[in-house]
Amino acid sequence: MQHRAVFFDLGGTLFSYASINSHFDTVLEELARGRGVAAPVEDLRREYRIAMMRTMGEWASRPYYLHRDLFTEAHVQFLRRFDVDASADDPDLRFSEGRVLGGPEIRPRDDAATTLAALRDRGLHLQIVSNIDNDQLDAVWPGLDLGSFVHAITTSEDARSCKPDPGIFRVALEKAGNPAPESVVFVGDSVWHDVAGANALGMTSVLIGSAPPDVQGKHAPRHVIANLAELLDLVEA
Repeated sequence: MQHRAVFFDLGGTLFSYASINSHFDTVLEELARGRGVAAPVEDLRREYRIAMMRTMGEWASRPYYLHRDLFTEAHVQFLRRFDVDASADDPDLRFSEGRVLGGPEIRPRDDAATTLAALRDRGLHLQIVSNIDNDQLDAVWPGLDLGSFVHAITTSEDARSCKPDPGIFRVALEKAGNPAPESVVFVGDSVWHDVAGANALGMTSVLIGSAPPDVQGKHAPRHVIANLAELLDLVEA
């Protein structure tokens, strides 16, 4: 089928989170050291990953939530793993886009601009479809310098829907002129949010990175790519 649109997730897809890892280590240390936790950074990272995965699992069935609230809850659960009496009412634990995303220099993937430009030149509608709050988007998007290549941006806050809930995908389709879902390619880095949501609507799912070895069913991507430039061989326009 001829494709009419390509939708992109943002974080982990058009830019890598690796660029903020060291900065986020500092954030974890500030949260922990200020409450008497002396564990090594490696332990902080491990316990935060566990806390985040648990929080995401508990919130997964919600069709919509603000990500600043999800990350705040992960901060609380992280500290509780070290027996700290933490609460989301503590303003220091509130997730801040400026603190986490606005501090480091976040750069797009090396082939992001050239790939987006080539796809746009083919007459395709390009759109960002991201589980991100608007203030987080404002902290990240200008520095990526990719705005001239995309036609629209749909955030979960705008859509009042978080991937894999179908609502955010339907809002994005409407912005694209309501193409058939089968004519849309969706590119993301999460089999749970991006691939599963896109597959449910019949879009062509593309995972950037590597799929879990046991992934199957609704979480199985149609294609797996290592870099964005590979899209140019997958998209038919």
